[in-house]
Amino acid sequence: MGSGSTRPNNADDKMIAAIERGDQEEFKDRKPVKNTDRKLINEKEARTKKIKEKKEALKALRLAAEEERKAK
Repeated sequence: MGSGSTRPNNADDKMIAAIERGDQEEFKDRKPVKNTDRKLINEKEARTKKIKEKKEALKALRLAAEEERKAK
């Protein structure tokens, strides 16, 4: 049994060990760096809101078309 000195103990070592094992896709850092760039965050929220509005509009159009088709 080893002393544990070869065990990865930081995010970089853990990522390298995960790559060597072949499960790179499953690696996730437990403590990711927090992004405090408010401009970027606000832009992402605006994009998300715009996409959501487009989805709702398309859903309303689809439902209206289905009701119109049923009425005929």
